[in-house]
Amino acid sequence: MNKNQAKISYDRESKVLSLEIKKTKSVDSDIQGNVVVDYDKNGRIVKLNIYGFNFDNFHGNLKTLKDFSRASEIPVSVK
Repeated sequence: MNKNQAKISYDRESKVLSLEIKKTKSVDSDIQGNVVVDYDKNGRIVKLNIYGFNFDNFHGNLKTLKDFSRASEIPVSVK
């Protein structure tokens, strides 16, 4: 992944949905419930993690997510 390419991934075992906006160092985070937002040194969002996300409940949306991935050229990874 290059520095400007976003990435969406889901880990079924840990039930974490991650949206990596930029591959850069996080220097600050906000936590609200099961959502963690990471920021770079300029205050821009670099990553968003949603914990306890049960993708199986949204399995019908997998095709929509993959279609979005292809159209936007943002890679999707489901482990």
